[in-house]
Amino acid sequence: MSAKAVDIVGLGLATIDIMTLVPRLPARDEVFRARSILLEGGGPVATALVAAARLGAATAYLGPIAPSTWGQLARAGLEREGVDTSHAPNRTSGEQGVSVILVDEGTGQRSILYDSGQMPELSPAEVPAELIASTQALHLDGSHLEAACHAAETARQAGVIVSFDGGAGELWAGAERLLPLVDLMVVARRFAEQHTGQADPLQAGPALLETYGPRQVVITDGVRGCWYWGAAKRGVAQRGIHQPAIPTEVVDTTGAGDVFHGAYLYAFLQGWPARRSLAFAAATAALKCRALGGRAGIPTRPQVEEAVSNPKGLKDP
Repeated sequence: MSAKAVDIVGLGLATIDIMTLVPRLPARDEVFRARSILLEGGGPVATALVAAARLGAATAYLGPIAPSTWGQLARAGLEREGVDTSHAPNRTSGEQGVSVILVDEGTGQRSILYDSGQMPELSPAEVPAELIASTQALHLDGSHLEAACHAAETARQAGVIVSFDGGAGELWAGAERLLPLVDLMVVARRFAEQHTGQADPLQAGPALLETYGPRQVVITDGVRGCWYWGAAKRGVAQRGIHQPAIPTEVVDTTGAGDVFHGAYLYAFLQGWPARRSLAFAAATAALKCRALGGRAGIPTRPQVEEAVSNPKGLKDP
């Protein structure tokens, strides 16, 4: 590992995305020319780390790497963005997760094919305690559960912020173990509903605060924006804020949530107030959507700050 201090350590998934921009989603047996094809890294934690790195944070990835071309590409994609992968163990068997994503250029609608990959999970013994204790924040996506819980416990003992990406996937076993260890809970609306039984975000946010006791809850909902709640004390709701989605010319929304997570965590570490952090993360995610792929369009901090000060500029890629 380099001598540079690490601001954010991410423990979770790193995958490969094969992005294809098409004039329309194909029908059965239909063959036609794609507008553009892009191969890049993906995964909730990995893409959040890339976003934070582009914004100026020093980041490191913890997760297994497969002994294959896909694995080599996943590692190389992170390293190219300045993400430290020196603690990511190489596996001798298994495969990295890979997705093929077709994006309709006219509507932005997608069709996704994926192979989740199979390889031995990261173990608690592979989590470097000194790395976790010396960083500012630990970012998790719920994968590698035993290692994630161990890392979160280590982080809490060291006073390190624990951030969690609750995507819109199905309920997963072990959430009740990990979520009480989380400080920043940024989750999709569907996740919030599944874990609280409340379909209304205005009810689900306070319920997450009360049930799990994080410092902050943010519920994201795509074009409807996001909702924020802070806690004056653990489990006591302080206030709610709605951040509208920022209009932009959308090419592809792949990875927008992951980028929001990386940008929000970066903003939190700057010590900014909630409204500024939410606007910054929303602008970062919006700018990302102007290019094909989850990472190609991720902006730098100056680009985001310009967009926040002049949101009309987001309509002109």
